[in-house]
Amino acid sequence: MYTIGICDDRPLCRLLLESLIHLFEEKKDVLFNICEYSSGEELLEEIEKQGLVFDLLFLDNSMKKLTGLETARQIRQSKSMSACSIVFVTSADDHDQFMQVRPLQIVCKPCTQGHIEAILEKVLTDL
Repeated sequence: MYTIGICDDRPLCRLLLESLIHLFEEKKDVLFNICEYSSGEELLEEIEKQGLVFDLLFLDNSMKKLTGLETARQIRQSKSMSACSIVFVTSADDHDQFMQVRPLQIVCKPCTQGHIEAILEKVLTDL
């Protein structure tokens, strides 16, 4: 089973992403293990404590302490998580800043079903 992480400090944004992923699951008859986090710190702690490995991470960039970019930098340094596909879901205009962590994609908020379907199709194809 593919494991997807959603990290955003806004519960409504996490819920929207999760709903779009569930629609894809129903449409394609697949099942994902989805984990949600309200901060980069919480996500990194879970990876370290639980040894979680994600196939795909959706990261908001503007969070209270650690930004999505800072979180992604730490994830890229982790041996177990270095191959994880990262998608930034952001309202930031400066997308060049994200390139240093090799994101699969950068999606502007609010994301649509079409965005999520294309990303999930790509990830399923690449795995």
